[in-house]
Amino acid sequence: MKKHLALLVVLASLLVGLSGCAFLLLGGAAAGGTYVYVNGEAKQDFNASLDRSYNATLAACQELKMAVTKKEKKLDGASVTAKDGSTDVWISLTPKTEKVTGITVRYGLTGDEAASKRIHDAITRNL
Repeated sequence: MKKHLALLVVLASLLVGLSGCAFLLLGGAAAGGTYVYVNGEAKQDFNASLDRSYNATLAACQELKMAVTKKEKKLDGASVTAKDGSTDVWISLTPKTEKVTGITVRYGLTGDEAASKRIHDAITRNL
């Protein structure tokens, strides 16, 4: 396992050098998947169905006192748009399997990693 993590870190480092983009890769066992922050978007896989993840996302918005301005759920995914004060927040949910959902958070136009991580953490608490 440590060899795989070390290899992942080396590959991530190579990607940074080749792309010039900010790139962060961390193992995230608590949520059940890998956490990636790139180009202003935080992406994380959760060990939960699309329905559970969607409900947890709405609960997280309420917990964080973010005003939901738009929400949509379909069979192939879901999205939630919210306001945190004057900042727009976009959350998209994509089912990867019946029991795993990828959730992407973009906080503001340029992104904010700490704020995006705070939203992912709130989703985890509500699962």
